[in-house]
Amino acid sequence: MSLTSKAEKYDVLVRELFRLLDITEQTDEGRYFKPNKIYSSRALDSEKLNQVLKDLKNTLENSE
Repeated sequence: MSLTSKAEKYDVLVRELFRLLDITEQTDEGRYFKPNKIYSSRALDSEKLNQVLKDLKNTLENSE
């Protein structure tokens, strides 16, 4: 697999990951929530994970 095709595949997969994470639904009571989450029960890891996801999303949005 060439480096270009591998990068394109990563791009498609990361876009799909954020599409799933950005889904918002509404309860019968009218409250909005995101049913798909990635989380860690460790506070420090959770902060790092949130930063990685934020950086990935920013990189993806800036490449458009």
